[in-house]
Amino acid sequence: MLIILNHKMNLNIKEIKEYEKSLRNYNIVIMPQTLYMSLFTEGEYILGSQCISEYTATGGVSVEALVHLGVKYVLVGHYERRSIKRDTNEVIIKKIVECLKNNIIPILCIGDEDVKENESLKQQINIVFNNVKEGLDKIIIAYEPIQNIGTDSFLNFKIIEEKIFFIHQYVKEKFFLTKDILYGGSVNSKNIKNLKNINHLKGVILGSASLNIKEVIDIYNEVTLKK
Repeated sequence: MLIILNHKMNLNIKEIKEYEKSLRNYNIVIMPQTLYMSLFTEGEYILGSQCISEYTATGGVSVEALVHLGVKYVLVGHYERRSIKRDTNEVIIKKIVECLKNNIIPILCIGDEDVKENESLKQQINIVFNNVKEGLDKIIIAYEPIQNIGTDSFLNFKIIEEKIFFIHQYVKEKFFLTKDILYGGSVNSKNIKNLKNINHLKGVILGSASLNIKEVIDIYNEVTLKK
């Protein structure tokens, strides 16, 4: 089960150095701020990126640079970037194509404001899977309910289970691909025990919990605990 740590724009240089040392023996995916990524070279962890640029210009993050840093995963289409019009549908497609060309696994983030409907999830999947011509089997889908991003509120387990199943079945029936799904949205050490038992759940994305070493280790221990 994947554990992905999305730092967003958190931690200073002193904090990130201590953080890196603390997690060297853990097989997890760490996504620090871009300027700290080169510090993550010594551990069992896997390096991921919160973003790549769809353009070639000053201030961008090139896919070539990520490849040379050993990055394996990149977030694409996170709601926080969709909401400020940085990751439009066109940009998301470009980023995913660039990742796939360079053997980096794109994590397509999708979400909904109304958990009672699935139409918006279909649209977000379709726009990518209908326009990316190769490598669809390598794309990972992450479901994050919009109202829970960046908050301490947690979606009902039954709804999460239904959403994960719906996405899995929709992709299987429409695109003939079998995909397990990631979940993000106020994941912590208190709810991971129930989350990890959801069918077709491939892993979790931690936001605020990713900044707390004890939380990360507690979640890791629970996920890797043998039944």
